[in-house]
Amino acid sequence: MNLEGETALVVGGTRNIGLAVAKALRGAGANVCVVGGSDSAALAHALTELGAAEGKTTGLVADITDEAAVSGAFDHAEQKLGAVSILVNGPGFRPHGPFMDTSLETWSTVLDIMLTGPFLTCRELFRRLPTNRKGAIVNIGGLSAHRPAKDRAPVIAAKAGIVGLTKALAAEGLGQIRANCVAPGLIDTERRAGQPQAHFKDDEANARGSCEDVARLVLAFSNPYDSYVTGQTVHVSGGRYMA
Repeated sequence: MNLEGETALVVGGTRNIGLAVAKALRGAGANVCVVGGSDSAALAHALTELGAAEGKTTGLVADITDEAAVSGAFDHAEQKLGAVSILVNGPGFRPHGPFMDTSLETWSTVLDIMLTGPFLTCRELFRRLPTNRKGAIVNIGGLSAHRPAKDRAPVIAAKAGIVGLTKALAAEGLGQIRANCVAPGLIDTERRAGQPQAHFKDDEANARGSCEDVARLVLAFSNPYDSYVTGQTVHVSGGRYMA
């Protein structure tokens, strides 16, 4: 795939799957702007990994639940690399705990980061993409939205919402902006304290996937000019879920 001349904004692009996606896009020739939540050290590491000194990569930390911050992230990418035509949404905040103990604050925070944030970034792409350009959106879903697990109610709700949002975006953007959802299963990633992966009874019988497994599929959906496949949710789960 040749993505020369395209600029990609990767939300959650400083770690794990997001960083693997950013590397894959850069490897295909795209200019890449990575957006992290608040970890400046992770951002610096990601930019080193991506070869920021070459002038084809940039990044920043931004609160994607804030409209002004989202607008600022797009401004930054445009000024450094050109108009954004590829958007990958992979923000993560996955607190773990019993449903009855879930506070309204936790519920709201998860939905703000993992659903409202992607709504804001997608809306910004729709508003900014030049009329003579085509765009591609890839939202990162999750297996637990399709095979629910205990102690993850807000995360499951947010990831299920991402599937619906993706379909709505595909309908809104038909002919100009394609939108698809990639749903990782059990992937070998570094997890933050208090945010373990969902557990399914067949996990021990199935191998874990890699971040690169997910990145390869995201890359396949990232070409703005391959517009006929849109509105789809595709799983990278080693057979844990079969639609």
